[in-house]
Amino acid sequence: MRNLIRLLPVLIMVTAGVAEAQWTWTPQTGRFVNIKRMPKETAELQLEHARSLMLAGDYRKALRETDKFIEYYGSDPLADENLYLRGEIQMAQGNLMAAAKSFQQLIAAHPDTNRYHDAIAKQYEVGDRYYELGVRKSTQRFRLFKKRPFKRAAEVYTMVVDNQPFAPEAAEAQYKIGLCHYARKQYIDAAFEYRRVVEDYPASEWVNEASYGLALCYYKASLPPAYDQAPSALTVEAIDDFMAQYPQDERTAELQEKRREMRESIALQRLDIARFYERRREFPAAKLYYEILVNDFSDTEASHVAAAWLAEHEGVQHAGDKYAEGIRSAL
Repeated sequence: MRNLIRLLPVLIMVTAGVAEAQWTWTPQTGRFVNIKRMPKETAELQLEHARSLMLAGDYRKALRETDKFIEYYGSDPLADENLYLRGEIQMAQGNLMAAAKSFQQLIAAHPDTNRYHDAIAKQYEVGDRYYELGVRKSTQRFRLFKKRPFKRAAEVYTMVVDNQPFAPEAAEAQYKIGLCHYARKQYIDAAFEYRRVVEDYPASEWVNEASYGLALCYYKASLPPAYDQAPSALTVEAIDDFMAQYPQDERTAELQEKRREMRESIALQRLDIARFYERRREFPAAKLYYEILVNDFSDTEASHVAAAWLAEHEGVQHAGDKYAEGIRSAL
């Protein structure tokens, strides 16, 4: 016990020495700091230290040094440069979404920064890298989550559009959002994004591609004749608009074939409705739909069937017609 008491002052001195070695007061930060985690003497030196580590390929340490900058020099005028550097390091690491968010944080926290347009350009680059990754993965069989990069690309392109909605680059980013949804077979969502290009950026060079994509989206979303034909009708309308605006486009022949297919699908549904009323012996209603086919869908096979029926039943009085019986009973 006596020996322990004698050693106590020594232990206190050693502990104090260790503590003094680890913690010291720095006028630059206005606080006690751990020497092991102490930043460089100035914000500029700290930033350059992080950049030198990045250039040397030591991305993990470089990222930690940007964290240290935020902790000790977060309110310094160079804080925007630190966030920009942080995004660059994350891109070099391949952590693309984290990089896009770092650039977004820069734009949100420092709207007047000289790095504003550089940050948006980097976000655009991130979106393109995600999209290219999605294209590569989509060609691989049995690859799990192979369409996830398209989702990430759409998220980053949306950041670009939101950050500069009136810039020329925004039109291309908006178009690429549609491309990403189309690649994921989200045709209605893709159509919405393409229509935004047409409506919000009418003078853009991307209106042509967006109009073509819009027609393809409605075509992909169309259903067989037994189901709702609204997407088929929208396809026809979109194709007509495209051909009216771009009559010399080499893709018009392809679109004309899709238009013919959609017209046939709509006509077949009308023919099914006419036959339904005919089976129910509601002949005036059946005749109405046959006439619609002849008058409005003369370019379809179904119109020939309708024309034959009308010729066969011209002037015929159908006994037991439900509609006629209802009129007579009302009288």
